[in-house]
Amino acid sequence: MGDRHSISATTEAERTSSAPRVALIWLAATMTASSLPVGVLIAQLFPLAPFLWVVLLASALFAAVGIISIPGFVYGIPTMAVSARVFGRSVNKLISLSNWMSQLGWQAVVLVLVVYILRSVFDSYSLLPANTSIYCALVLAVFGNFVVPIIGYRAIVTAQTVGALFLALFAMAILVYLHGGQALSMTPALDRFDGFQTLGGISLALMGGAFSWTMFASDYSRYVRRDTSLMQMALWPSFGGFAGGGLILALAITLYVHGGVQVGPAGISITATELGTSVLYLGFCTFAILGLLASNFLNSYSSAFSLAVVVGKDLDRKKFTVLDALLATFVGTYMLFVAPSFWESFQTFLDLLIIVAAPWTGVMIIYVLWDVLPEARGGLNRQLPRRANVWVLALGTAVTISFSNNPIWEGYGAHLLHGTDISPLVGVATTIVASILYRLLFYNHTGAHELWQVSALSRAVVSKITDEGANGQG
Repeated sequence: MGDRHSISATTEAERTSSAPRVALIWLAATMTASSLPVGVLIAQLFPLAPFLWVVLLASALFAAVGIISIPGFVYGIPTMAVSARVFGRSVNKLISLSNWMSQLGWQAVVLVLVVYILRSVFDSYSLLPANTSIYCALVLAVFGNFVVPIIGYRAIVTAQTVGALFLALFAMAILVYLHGGQALSMTPALDRFDGFQTLGGISLALMGGAFSWTMFASDYSRYVRRDTSLMQMALWPSFGGFAGGGLILALAITLYVHGGVQVGPAGISITATELGTSVLYLGFCTFAILGLLASNFLNSYSSAFSLAVVVGKDLDRKKFTVLDALLATFVGTYMLFVAPSFWESFQTFLDLLIIVAAPWTGVMIIYVLWDVLPEARGGLNRQLPRRANVWVLALGTAVTISFSNNPIWEGYGAHLLHGTDISPLVGVATTIVASILYRLLFYNHTGAHELWQVSALSRAVVSKITDEGANGQG
């Protein structure tokens, strides 16, 4: 994968990747310690949820990322450029700006987690005075955030993939040592489970998992060889995300249940005594830190796609990783030393992230299944008018807000559910149902000017259409 294109279509010479390699990218993207606070919140807020079902179902919904990977493969453009074809250029700039800001938020969260893990290591072995360890950890974390991009994109991708595989091995070893099957039992400790808490746990896992990645789904599939089948293009990213996201989330819940992760007003810490041996503890912390730093680089690298759509031209993504790192450092420092609580900041961030991401995901799923797949197979494109998609998105966003519960507000829907936040599930379901109903009830025909057969077009013409779509034209 290269640096030449942001919103313009990839060339045939650049399409050298494969679907299994994309699965490794998603495994590496999800197999990081950024899921630790998500798992802790699930265990804290929803103790009556069957954790194993929460992990399995939330990870299975990574299929949304697999589905939305298909347009990137078909058209050769990133997700936010595909989104312009669905919502139009003006509205899509707002969506892309929201996506860029959410990535800044994740980068800040990751920076804070690196600081907390480093502080845990310093405190566990008394390497520094307790009152200075967090400041030394911050200096090292910020240094790593700015130095890692110098290594280069390809090296980071390779390092993160290798690191994710090692972290997966440590995670499995820790799960075996701590009897993770008991901590993740399908029957909660009180021998009963609550349906709303189960949905709340799945929703929270989606906020920090699959639905936080859908807006980047096509960014990597656009480099896959054209001889790959559409089925493989959907299944491999889904499998990579399912494996990585499920394993790290299971580990996070297990560590919290067994006391391996301590939480409080001072943040989050990993305790060496509860992980058994120093090898498991230091190995996990080392690869967690390296994976988080690499993840932050890839987050900022990918966020430049969204920023490129906002400004309307290709950007040098390497340069913008420095800008993102700088902004994330300011936000992360605020979360560490100024915000009333890391946990309140994190919960608020997750809810703000999902307000647009969840309903947008529902619209895009139906767009891919209803429009892109027939077109890719040589059929007719019957895409909805962009105005209809915008109204469906607006409806889904309003519903998502009403079912959200966070430190800033409690929506009326969440109030009816006794405070349980199921906004991601409700948001995506609303736009899926609304998109289908509109197509069935109000859009039985397609104008002649909106129809074309891909099989009859040369690649040059397809590229022209794609580029125009990326800029919201046509």
